[in-house]
Parts: sequence; C-alpha cells; structure tokens
Amino acid sequence: MRLIPSTPLSCLGTAVAAVVIGGVVLVGCDVVDLDLDLSLSSDGAESPEEEASAGPSPEDTEEQEEEQASSFGLPESCEAAGAAQIVGDLAPGQVLTEESGPVEGIEDAEQLSCTFSDGTTGAGTPSFTLVFTSGADPSANPDVVQVPGAEAEMNWEVDVDVDVDTYHTEDADDLGGDLEYVGTVDGSSRHLYLQLPGDFYVTAIAFFDEVERGELERVVFQAAGQIRN
Repeated sequence: MRLIPSTPLSCLGTAVAAVVIGGVVLVGCDVVDLDLDLSLSSDGAESPEEEASAGPSPEDTEEQEEEQASSFGLPESCEAAGAAQIVGDLAPGQVLTEESGPVEGIEDAEQLSCTFSDGTTGAGTPSFTLVFTSGADPSANPDVVQVPGAEAEMNWEVDVDVDVDTYHTEDADDLGGDLEYVGTVDGSSRHLYLQLPGDFYVTAIAFFDEVERGELERVVFQAAGQIRN
C-alpha cells in the first residue's frame, strides 16, 4: 500500500519621536547628522545587546540530543516489550505472530513486529500490530510495516485515499517525539507512528477493526515507556 499522504506614520502630531540609526537621527520627517558614541549607556555599562547570551551552547544541545537518542532501544522480543499486556483487549485474537531482524533494502535498520489475530489470514481478517523500528521511518515506507498474510489483501502497490495528521501531545513532548496518524478513508486500516529521538519509531496498526485514535496513542506511549532505558 502506498500511502498518499485536517496606515503609514504622519509627520503631523503633537509629539515628535527621534530614532537613532547608525549615527543618524531621524526627527519627524527631517534627517539630522549627529556624531554620537552609541557604545555607552548613561552609566557607562555595556548595552544589553552586547551582553553574552545565556542560552545553551551548541555543544550542550548536541549532548542533550545524544542523551535522548540513547534512551530507547529495540526490544529483544515481543515478550520483553510487554506487547500482549500493552495491546490488551485491542487484540482481536490471542495468536501472536512475531518477526524480527533487519529491514530489507534499508542499511542498518532493524525491526520487531508483534501481530495479534485469531490465526486466520483471509481477506478482511482483523489484526492489531505493534512495531518497533530502528533506523528507518515506517511512515515514509509502508512496506516497512506489514502484517503477515495481509499483503495480498491490502495490495501494497495500489494507491488508496488516506487521512494524514501530524501533531503533538503532552505525552509526545515529554518523550521528545512526534506523532503521525494515517488512516484509510474506508476505515480498513489505522496507523499511528510515534517518532522518537535517535531515528526510533513505535507504530500501532489496526487492520479491519474500529480502534479509536486515543487507544492507539495509549499503546505507542506505553510501548515507548516499556523500552526506555
């Protein structure tokens, strides 16, 4: 499935303002040249513009980003990620299909996929998938996120109409992440991507099942908390 992404100033007046620009004083509409030393204030102290900035240095910002990036790691298994407990009643069945390993065609990318279903693979079979991806953006490449047995039914090569919404919540901001929701217009699939620091993603996908966006948010946030170092 290829996803395609809701009046000028007057010279007349009772008061006249003077503005100093590069040693030239503009008074009303007349220009008067003045030789002024603008580097000193009345008490001889440096002007506020010359004071050193109190903001973080580039080194501090880079160090903070690296610290955030190391906060998340790919879990070893669906059990280690607590997938069954996190998905809970959203699972349409108790059959778990687990797949892990490198992402085909994307260097240094790895993924763990945990899919819950009733075990059947027919067209329109409901399933719920929790995916952990490192080194690849699954929202940019739908083939990165697939449900075993569902590729033919979904027909990944056919364009479908989708609703796309990129947004933030307090929980996402606390994790330093971004959210992107992609849902097909016909409601057959709902994807929620949580992008985390360090090129790490947690994705919740509901196929052929009506799952509220708030529930998808709960799943990705709990999953991110579970794998946070």
